[in-house]
Amino acid sequence: GCTATPKASGLGEDAFFAARHSLGVADGVGGLRQFAHFGVDVAAYARELMRLAEGALQEGASCCGALSRAERAARCYGASTATLVKAGADAATITAASLGDSGFVVLRPIGGGKFSIIARSVEQQHHWNFPYQLARLPRELEESVPEDAPQTSARDAEQYVVEVLRGDLVLLFTDGFSDNVYDSELLDSVLSVSRLARRGEGKSTRASGADVVAPEAIAEALVELALRKSRSRRSRTPFADAASQQGHFFIGGKEDDVTVVAAWVHSLS
Repeated sequence: GCTATPKASGLGEDAFFAARHSLGVADGVGGLRQFAHFGVDVAAYARELMRLAEGALQEGASCCGALSRAERAARCYGASTATLVKAGADAATITAASLGDSGFVVLRPIGGGKFSIIARSVEQQHHWNFPYQLARLPRELEESVPEDAPQTSARDAEQYVVEVLRGDLVLLFTDGFSDNVYDSELLDSVLSVSRLARRGEGKSTRASGADVVAPEAIAEALVELALRKSRSRRSRTPFADAASQQGHFFIGGKEDDVTVVAAWVHSLS
């Protein structure tokens, strides 16, 4: 299940895909919109990365390999963070590659509709609010980049192998979600959706012989939560906390595109 909602002011620069055995999200760097007259289109670049990465994963590439292939093959100009997740060859693991501040978490049911976080990606930042990112720039812009400016590629993506069980929930997201929602709020939201579905009041689906909450219902609830907090000037948020730690004054949510992809682990064979 996937839900993506652009920020109120903007065209929407997130991209994603959800295939049977792989998932991906990308977040185009909006700051490059000012260079549109050079041919830069960060939304198109993020979409192209996801299309190319999905194709590479379906051809058997690893997550990091798929990200590298997408980086090399892209023809649009732009910059983007990215996270890819793929079912492992041994069927008891998932593998992942994450570059920048998009990311993933894996939740495990602990009874009563509750979940705990068993694994998560770690943000990669050059410094606060400057994440690692893939980039392809026109020659005119590339020549103006200082030689000492930090640059990253798909080879810098953090790689993960996570042991999973049937019934685990995998969530991918862009920073529009993680900048606005705490882990405790994420878990509470998934619990609320689960309880509604168990009472027959929410969306459910059939997987591995059991009824579970429809992943799109979880993605929708999490995106709605992030959007609500992002538009509040009174909400306490992870982004505001991080800004304060860096000596910046920031109150409330951070408006941004918000994308969440949700998927159940439903087969180990």
